[in-house]
Amino acid sequence: MSNQSPASQYYISSAFQNPEFVQQLWCKEDKISSILCHAVKECSVNNSDSPLSICCDYLIDYICVYLINKPSDFIHIFQDFEEAEDKTTFMNLYFQNYLVHSTVTNTLLSNHKIIETIGDYHSWIEYPLKYRATKLIQNAPAGSLTTNDLFPTELDLPHELKDYLLSCAYAENKLTETDIIYFKTNFARSYEMLTQAKQGKK
Repeated sequence: MSNQSPASQYYISSAFQNPEFVQQLWCKEDKISSILCHAVKECSVNNSDSPLSICCDYLIDYICVYLINKPSDFIHIFQDFEEAEDKTTFMNLYFQNYLVHSTVTNTLLSNHKIIETIGDYHSWIEYPLKYRATKLIQNAPAGSLTTNDLFPTELDLPHELKDYLLSCAYAENKLTETDIIYFKTNFARSYEMLTQAKQGKK
């Protein structure tokens, strides 16, 4: 951790397997963002061979699982993140942690303003949208899902991503009639292929 400040090194190493210390650190609004940024740079996902990388992983995991309780918390922790790559790394670590609260993820994905404030969402939003869509499609009644349920329509999302999400819902007969029309109008090729496949099963 040669590029870290001595203070960051101290906080990160002191936090290891010390939940009470992490809780106190979370309340240090003038420090937590900078410390977490240093931890992201040095964590094992960045192929760090530092002996403190395991401490960084612990701090990140604890914050993701226990301390992020609402979408605005992301804005709070990113105050001192200067590089978009570090934000992307953290967001991916958050969404790929199976212990995080799905309610936070769902609320965030429904709040396009916070997503835009976090920034660089094209680099991190695909995984959580697909994961949420899988759960929605599994549990939704037939003909009940709308485009807005599947992705925030206010965002400039890749055409391919929207195509994928709508295709999954249509294939399982979960789209509303209105949204089937939207799918047919805007993603005609996928609509025709899936419709033919459905007819072939009858």
